[in-house]
Amino acid sequence: MYEGTGDPDNYIAQYKERMLAVAIPRDAREATMCKGFGSTLTGPALQWYINLPTKSIMSFAALRDKFVEQFASSRNLEKNSDDLYEVFQHRNEPLRSYIARFNQEKVAIPECNADTAISAFKRGLLPEGDLYKELIKYKYRTM
Repeated sequence: MYEGTGDPDNYIAQYKERMLAVAIPRDAREATMCKGFGSTLTGPALQWYINLPTKSIMSFAALRDKFVEQFASSRNLEKNSDDLYEVFQHRNEPLRSYIARFNQEKVAIPECNADTAISAFKRGLLPEGDLYKELIKYKYRTM
């Protein structure tokens, strides 16, 4: 269900995947996708859908475009490798937790630059930690 606060592009992709998994005859697919879309919305998103003028949508592509335009402010901004420099290990945070958080950020970056990722990871470590001390002794090779 979409209420208007998540990334609309992600929601459209999920909706299309669910609809393509259902055996719908090709000639009925477009209309079914448009008509079924409203049943997956709640709150402000459903209200927006209900308020669309009758016969104003001629295709799912048109519905998708209007939907994404309406909820564009909820989009996730695309991240880049430099954003990893904002991930730091917190005091008293176990190393495993920091690594998990760092990796979660890293996988969200398309075409993440390995050198930048390694540099950011190292910079985010607590300087008094054992791993940091070990890493500054040796030159890295891979992430």
